[in-house]
Amino acid sequence: MLIPVTAVDLPDFTAACAHEHVFGSRMITALRAYGLGNPDVRFFLCRKGREPAAALHLAGGVLTIAADERADPAPIADLIRANEVHEVDTNWPQCTALQAMLGGVTESSYYMVYRGGLVEGTFDNMRPGDPRTVFEVLQRSHEYYRTHFVFAQWFSDWEQRLSRGLSEIYQLEHNGEVVGTGSILSSDDTCAVIGAVAVVPEHRHQGLGSYISRFLVQRIQTMGKTPRLISGYDEVAELYRQIGFAPCGRWGELYLNS
Repeated sequence: MLIPVTAVDLPDFTAACAHEHVFGSRMITALRAYGLGNPDVRFFLCRKGREPAAALHLAGGVLTIAADERADPAPIADLIRANEVHEVDTNWPQCTALQAMLGGVTESSYYMVYRGGLVEGTFDNMRPGDPRTVFEVLQRSHEYYRTHFVFAQWFSDWEQRLSRGLSEIYQLEHNGEVVGTGSILSSDDTCAVIGAVAVVPEHRHQGLGSYISRFLVQRIQTMGKTPRLISGYDEVAELYRQIGFAPCGRWGELYLNS
C-alpha cells in the first residue's frame, strides 16, 4: 500500500528512510526544509502490512526511494505513470524491477560509507562557498550542470537547505582563484552525505578532489556523524577507497522518456 505522508505517518516515514541512508537522508533533509505543505515537494510511504517498506520523495520530476526488499514496485510504478517523473533514484534491485515495468535506461555504482580513521590536520584553503561561484565551478567541471541547470533553478533548493543549516557548501581556493568545491548535501540522525565534489579541468590530477573529500569527512566527523556518499561510477569508487570509504551496496538511477 502506497499513501501520501501525513503528520501521523512521520515516524514510519523516518523509519523507512533508514533502509538506505544516502537517499534516505536526502528525503529527511527535504522534509525538514519544506515540510508536508508544499505542493511541489511530495512525500509518500509504502507499507507491507503494517511495516514501513519504503519512503518516497517526489520533486522536480525526480522520484527518490529508500526501500528494503519488502517494497512492492507495482504501486511505485503506478505513481510514476501518474506523474511527470523523468528520473528515479533508488537501490539497484528496485531500479531494475521498475525498469522491467516502465522501460528506460539505467546507471549504477556504489553506495559508500567511511570506514577510515579520524581525519586530522587543517584545511586552511577551504572556505564556505559562495553559491554563484560554486555553481560556476560545477558548470566548468561537469557537462551535466551545463546542460541541465541554470543558477536560479539550482539555487532555489539549495537556499531552502542552507538557510536552515541542513546543508553546507565549500570552495577550494588557490592563489586567489576558486578551483574546486564540495558539499554536505544532506544528513539524518546518524550520517551526512558528501556530494558535488568538483575540480576545474586545469587543476585536475593533483589530488585536489581527495583533499576536498577529506575536509568534508573531517567536517562530518565534528558533527558526530558517519560520512557517506555515492560514487558516480565504479572507477571513482576506487579513488574513494584510498581515503577510507568502502562500498555498502549499489544505487541505481532510472531515466525515463519525458
